[in-house]
Amino acid sequence: MKAPLALSLLVFTRNSYETLPHLLATTQWASERVIVDMKSTDGTAELCEAAGCRVISIDPTFSVDAIRNSYLEEAALEWMLVLDSDEYLSADAPEEFTTLVERHGEAFDAFALPRYNTIAGQVVQGGQFYPDHQVRLFRKGFVRWHDGHHHPPEVLGGRLMLLEPPCVHIHHRNYPDLQSFIERQLRYALTDSYDADPASFDFSDYVGQAYAAFAQRHDSSRDGELSTALATVLAWDRIMRGLIHWERTGRAAPLDEAFTLPIVAQRYPAAARRRIQTESLLGRLYLGLPGPLRGLIRRVRSLLGRFNRRG
Repeated sequence: MKAPLALSLLVFTRNSYETLPHLLATTQWASERVIVDMKSTDGTAELCEAAGCRVISIDPTFSVDAIRNSYLEEAALEWMLVLDSDEYLSADAPEEFTTLVERHGEAFDAFALPRYNTIAGQVVQGGQFYPDHQVRLFRKGFVRWHDGHHHPPEVLGGRLMLLEPPCVHIHHRNYPDLQSFIERQLRYALTDSYDADPASFDFSDYVGQAYAAFAQRHDSSRDGELSTALATVLAWDRIMRGLIHWERTGRAAPLDEAFTLPIVAQRYPAAARRRIQTESLLGRLYLGLPGPLRGLIRRVRSLLGRFNRRG
């Protein structure tokens, strides 16, 4: 068997005692394991130290992406692996990573790994929950994260390889139940960053995103009723974000474009289903337009709205 690839593992933790054993057990082969712990009170830091990890203590923050870049330099080796505290790897990961870098390390600086997501005890296969590629294995200095939640990192130079199954996977035990999923989405929405310029806000953008989110995430043929529940939560997540953004920009913009029931069901009257399907398609088309063109459309709609209200 080949010697494992020499790499540095970086993990951020916050009261992660329950999920960490899987991660620690499946990364014992890593040459260096750096844990950035946000003042855990459940024994997380002590668990990591006992496992031979180097622990760095920092103040708590909910948005890990915003601070991740500051600790990439803590890694001592050329290749890095970044995992979340509720993720773990399969037993063949060290050999797979070694082969991957030997074969493709000259041509690529980063690799996007597929990820299995377990929600409410079920591995979710459809609705973009799989393969859910994550840029986690990369050459030090070639990946940079941005502020906010769950935005894909930037690969500096663009030399990214997207791995397709069969290949090594990340295993992610996301949420133990639906309530945890809902609570986390709300926290993400409340702690995310929003453009403070009132001119940037148009509630119809969020309504379009809600329809698109439901259409993209709903796949009951693969995931049953859980798919419907998750898609509904993620659709309403866009509406909640729209209302948060509206309040943070002064509550001046009209909300009369809102049709905030982004749910498609066969039992709805035919006319309602057509309207929902049309709105979903238009929302997706709108989101695919270049930023300047979307801005122009928002300004025209705003002017028309003011004219209609005056009339």
